Amino acid sequence: MSNSADSPGTGPSPAGKRRFRPVRVLTAAVFALAGLIFFTSFDTAKGTNIRTDTSLLKLSDLIQERSHKNATLDESNGALRDDVDSLAGREDGSSEAEDAKLAALEQHAGTKKLKGKAVTVTLNDAPPNATAKLPGYPEPQPDYLVIHQQDLQAVVNALWQGGAEGIKVMDQRLISTSAVRCVG
Repeated sequence: MSNSADSPGTGPSPAGKRRFRPVRVLTAAVFALAGLIFFTSFDTAKGTNIRTDTSLLKLSDLIQERSHKNATLDESNGALRDDVDSLAGREDGSSEAEDAKLAALEQHAGTKKLKGKAVTVTLNDAPPNATAKLPGYPEPQPDYLVIHQQDLQAVVNALWQGGAEGIKVMDQRLISTSAVRCVG
């Protein structure tokens, strides 16, 4: 016969054995972590008060000192710039001949803004419901209803031929070496 005390799960446990409880391990871990935090704080402070108002005063004094030094350096920098500008004679250091040459190049390069009267030319594709019936062609051609590169190039060439000093296409300034291209 078996003894009821020997079977697992029945009856009281033997007096010398305790059951494993995870709560006890978790409690020990929390106390160990708290001890580590206290030790780290003590070691950082090295026995002194790390939250004194004098450290804040030292920081504000340092900020004021650096601000005054920066202001002094700014004044010195401004004076040196004035000296350099006066020695150069001109703002950018160039001569009058160089400035004249630059102005002529700016005109040809299209970097100089133009002022005066302007003409706006707008080219639009045909409306969606239009049909292209050209005399001599048996069928309407849908290709005739849209603006192509050669159409835009013809208008640009006509404007240059008419004496235009500057031309913009889609907000891009054209110069003598610009090309009008169809990109889709």
